[in-house]
Amino acid sequence: MMGKTHLAAGIAVSLTATQPNTWEECVASVVGGAVGGVLADIDMLDHDNQFDAQTGQVMAVTITIVLLVIDRFFRLGVYETLINSDQQRLITGGVLFIALWLFGVASSHRTFTHSLTAMAAYTAAVHLVCPLFTLGFSSAYLSHLALDSLNRKKIPLLYPLPFGICFKVCYAGRKADKVLMNLGAAASGVLLLRTVFLCFA
Repeated sequence: MMGKTHLAAGIAVSLTATQPNTWEECVASVVGGAVGGVLADIDMLDHDNQFDAQTGQVMAVTITIVLLVIDRFFRLGVYETLINSDQQRLITGGVLFIALWLFGVASSHRTFTHSLTAMAAYTAAVHLVCPLFTLGFSSAYLSHLALDSLNRKKIPLLYPLPFGICFKVCYAGRKADKVLMNLGAAASGVLLLRTVFLCFA
């Protein structure tokens, strides 16, 4: 699937799973969903000829930076949670996440990063850094695996075991992919409006 499809779907699934009721929860859910939705495609950085995966990842990083700056400026809660967290957990999680990221970048496309193994490992790292992001991140990562299983190339859910799965329903960049992207974007918008309403209520 296209990077923008994974981004939109990741945020929508994250907001659905977390059901945020506060600004802090909303920021954590959107950031977790954005990053979790696109992270699996870091294995394409070296051979993303159409720059599609990179576009999704740049958008996710931009969303993350903007929201964290807003959070810091308006004191919504995520920044305070991060600076008040246990430093040993924060460092351990950060180092683990970077190590996994580097391993993912060095991996072939649709191998390690497209597995439940990677999802569990990344989620553990994220949880160590900040538990606020855990559910949003993991649900969005799972949405990436679910969407890619609809394509015509198998994903190794139980990596390093060779078993793979694909349902051969659609191709990346075709009509079904674009429909899913639009549905994800629309759902994200509706869910964000719901959260804003709850935060102001």
